[in-house]
Amino acid sequence: MKTISAVCALVFSVLFVCGCAAKPGVYGNPLTETKTSSVGEILANADNLSGKVVRLEGEIVRECPAGGWFMLKDATGTIYVDLHTAQIAIPQAVGHSVAAQGKVRKDGKLISVLGEGVELK
Repeated sequence: MKTISAVCALVFSVLFVCGCAAKPGVYGNPLTETKTSSVGEILANADNLSGKVVRLEGEIVRECPAGGWFMLKDATGTIYVDLHTAQIAIPQAVGHSVAAQGKVRKDGKLISVLGEGVELK
């Protein structure tokens, strides 16, 4: 009986881990922007880019437990990507490469991207 319980626990654990892994794919709208902007460019030019659609690429370094926002980091900095306004949620993907597209938002000193589409790689 202990062997059957141990085997069941092992199978359940493997299925749980595999089922919760981030799956590559597009969430929300397809990414149409061809030019990738760096986080540094967006932060430095937020006044001019506010309301404009940009494409970013980097790594997810922090994420909402429900998948409604994440922090994207590239070689030039880190920026908050909000998916709530587009009603998008992504699976847990901290450490994964990602491309995101959305409108730059500047609210006082806070600069973020209102995500419209996300591609997990």
